[in-house]
Amino acid sequence: MSHTVEINASEHTISSVTVYQRRAEVVRNFVVELEAGQSEVQIIKLPTCIDESSLRVDGLGNAVIFDVIYERLTPERNVPKASSEKVQELETQLASFKRELKVLQSQTKVLDDFSHTLTAKDVNPAELVYFLDILSERGGALNEKVEETQSRIRVLEIALATVRRGQSPGEEVTKLATKVTVVVLAEQSGKAELTVTYVVSNADWSPSYDLRATVDSTGKNATFVSLNYRASITQTTGEDWKDVALSLSTTSPLVGAHIPQLTPQRIGAPFVPAPMNPWPQGSMVHPGPGSLFFSPGGPVPGMAGGAPSTAFGMPTQQHQQQMQQVARMQQGLFAQAQQQPVAESALVVPPPNPFMAIPVAQAREGAISANFFIEGLSSIPSDGTTHKVAIAVLDLTAKLEWIAVPKLNTSAFLQCQITNSSTYVLLAGPSNIFLDGSFVAKSRIPYASPQDTFPCSVGVDPAIRITYPPVSKRARTQATGTIFNSSKLDSTVFTQRIGIKNTRQSSVKLFVRDQVPVSEDQKFKVTVLEPKDLGLAKAGEEVNLSKEAICYWARKDWDVADRGTVNGTLTKVAHKSSQSDVPDGQVEWVVTLAPGKGTELVLSWEIAAPQGEKWETR
Repeated sequence: MSHTVEINASEHTISSVTVYQRRAEVVRNFVVELEAGQSEVQIIKLPTCIDESSLRVDGLGNAVIFDVIYERLTPERNVPKASSEKVQELETQLASFKRELKVLQSQTKVLDDFSHTLTAKDVNPAELVYFLDILSERGGALNEKVEETQSRIRVLEIALATVRRGQSPGEEVTKLATKVTVVVLAEQSGKAELTVTYVVSNADWSPSYDLRATVDSTGKNATFVSLNYRASITQTTGEDWKDVALSLSTTSPLVGAHIPQLTPQRIGAPFVPAPMNPWPQGSMVHPGPGSLFFSPGGPVPGMAGGAPSTAFGMPTQQHQQQMQQVARMQQGLFAQAQQQPVAESALVVPPPNPFMAIPVAQAREGAISANFFIEGLSSIPSDGTTHKVAIAVLDLTAKLEWIAVPKLNTSAFLQCQITNSSTYVLLAGPSNIFLDGSFVAKSRIPYASPQDTFPCSVGVDPAIRITYPPVSKRARTQATGTIFNSSKLDSTVFTQRIGIKNTRQSSVKLFVRDQVPVSEDQKFKVTVLEPKDLGLAKAGEEVNLSKEAICYWARKDWDVADRGTVNGTLTKVAHKSSQSDVPDGQVEWVVTLAPGKGTELVLSWEIAAPQGEKWETR
């Protein structure tokens, strides 16, 4: 007869927890006293949200693990027998009093209804006095008994509700309803240590940041960045993590690592559905080569060797086409199923050895993941609230750049190009931005591996002053062509001036963006006049304006070969496909301004159209 040891997991502390994205791995250590021979160690009140395939039990001692049994208990199994009997007793009493109340209420109603039918025509005064005496005595007794019965019913209902509350599973019973039984064989009596590892759901963490930037006053357009990297953790697993060694991981366990496989794409005639169903209702198809057609009642008549005959009134060729279509659908579904994340698990019973062990397959972190070990011990209760822990404070450097789009906003936006020079992986998350000690904005840190450079906007810089007056227009008519074939064009010259002033005590590198319209019709020509030579430049090709400024056509999704400029004229070639569209006319200046200096940028273009033709800007 085996010896049984019961361990209440809720009464033992947790050793360590690793929190993944939407999961967590919990490690528990239990010291048990074993007798010689076979023993069953029953660990109860483990979380219900355990992933069974992740369960692993290891240990040290003079015993061998023979089996690990996972069992999820139902709340009813935890209900004492006496509690169930008490509920039945109260329910019987309550039903009896309710029946009695119903009879009493019926008697009262009959007596009351009869009293309303009596009139002076039906009875003499003596009979009426006699009835009133009966009504007073009997009616009063009935009313007292009704009230007494109703009172007893209320007492029983309260008692029944109290017992049922004690019988119904509470939150702890519901969330801690897993039992793990470990069967071990010990050569001799003594202590042994079990390590139980499992993965639970209902746990998650997300990153958050405080970015504090201090601008360098040496004029090098550099800044020093202190990035406070924190984690927000929530868990409702049912068990409190108290004083545990906590670590965070950027990967997630139990995610399949199957490489997706491409399936052949075949071209053929379109499938035409058959006018009638060739298979009886309820028939099914088993996927795979040599498919077998069957129905709940057995093989479908008319099918032989997995191929349909013509017994259903459909030509054999249509049967073959339909079979091919079904086979293609099955291949696609089978390939889809293979590409789904699958938790790989295996249960291997090791040969007897001096060490207690039961290898169970577990998820392993990939090479691109990272672990953050939180210093000290942490406590995360199972209350669903957010608990913040510090990961690290990273000292980084960044290059500053100012970006302005004055056509839409005359403010200069300060942006940092930050290099993650730390060994930490930065996950995407919200960030509070502090500049020179003052809170300036909320932003977001993108995903960044070590040595990655990423942009982070830190708000508006009021020290860069920009003016953007209304565009000026000048119309004129010009003649084109020869003396024998001449025509007139209506043209309008537009000039936009942009004033910039740097009031900072250090130099700034400012990116200014504006645009000129792009023609969608060959009749309307757009020619860039200023900056000079910009109209002939290719996308991204720099045009030097001075020692302090350059400009170029801002590139987006187009190729240099598709620039589409002819003699400085911006056109959109109608016969080209949409994949070869020319740029959208965006111009970008890069201006370096010394402290207290200013400049003016000029963008001028001409729109020419045949005389009398109207155009509009959209």
